Amino acid sequence: MQDFAHTIAAWLSAQLPGVPPVEIVDTTEPAQGFSSRTILFTARWREEECPLVARIQRDVAVPMLADVFHQHRVMTAIAANSAVKVPIIAFTENDPAIVGAPFFIMERLYGRVPSDFPSYHQQGWFADLPVAERTRCWWNGVEEMARLHRIDWRCFPFLSGGTETLPDAVFYLDHFVGNWFEWARNSKSFPVIEDALTTLKANAPPAAASGLVWNDARLGNTMYESDGTGVVSLLDFEVATLGPPEVDLAHWVYLDEIFSENFGVPRIDGLPRGPEAVAGFEHIYGRAMPHFSYYMAVAALKILILSVRSYANEKHMGAPAALPDFLVDRLAHYLAEFKAGR
Repeated sequence: MQDFAHTIAAWLSAQLPGVPPVEIVDTTEPAQGFSSRTILFTARWREEECPLVARIQRDVAVPMLADVFHQHRVMTAIAANSAVKVPIIAFTENDPAIVGAPFFIMERLYGRVPSDFPSYHQQGWFADLPVAERTRCWWNGVEEMARLHRIDWRCFPFLSGGTETLPDAVFYLDHFVGNWFEWARNSKSFPVIEDALTTLKANAPPAAASGLVWNDARLGNTMYESDGTGVVSLLDFEVATLGPPEVDLAHWVYLDEIFSENFGVPRIDGLPRGPEAVAGFEHIYGRAMPHFSYYMAVAALKILILSVRSYANEKHMGAPAALPDFLVDRLAHYLAEFKAGR
């Protein structure tokens, strides 16, 4: 880390003409991060202190995680076209010679994030909240996500694949789920996944709206105030794409099941699901969502595919053992629910 601090100090000094030489202190690298290295540090000059985060490209196995600037482009477009709370990107560097790979630097925000492991259903500040505050956090995250989804999808031309029509569920299944599956299957056959993907593509409902799909919408990617329930920032847009907002909303609901039932952890009270969740979504988005069970099946399919082949690049999440067959059973459950409601 000393080499990084020295190199970035010199590089930042060159980016800030007229500023005294920059000093880098408090440099740490969190254990998490699949698509890039994340290094936290503070830049100092005179009496100024600027907490920053560097995201550095890593060699990755998954093609969809191969470009550190994908997240940069998404976050830049979000900031340029909305007031959605995301970190501000301060600097970029394409030259790999500086620190060994391309990188960008963004502001470091402060708040608290619900823990994945140990699960926020089990322990930590989120589990310790009164039920009403827990519920308020959950809905505040949805409301911030709704602002994200209101950005015109055409503000993200680098995600459109050249389409001139509203990106629907089939677009999403082709451009993200299908592509990830082709990598994950590694020329092997997975009939349950193949059949589900075929069924969902053949029965996709018309898209009432479309926009940016965060693609990792969950409490663990939402930073909240240190002493409140307000959202400080939405985080991590490494695999953002386009599609109906329901893709993210279903993922938001389904991940509560993943971090509780999937790991044998009792689900805490205050997190909406089923008709209660859908009714709240319809109120916030101002329209009916009659096909929500379809998108729950899409979420279940996506998570099952993510389990087929490791994309952790030797990073260890510290996750407990998941229950056998949970993901397959959940996919079957939501596919049946969708078919029954057609």
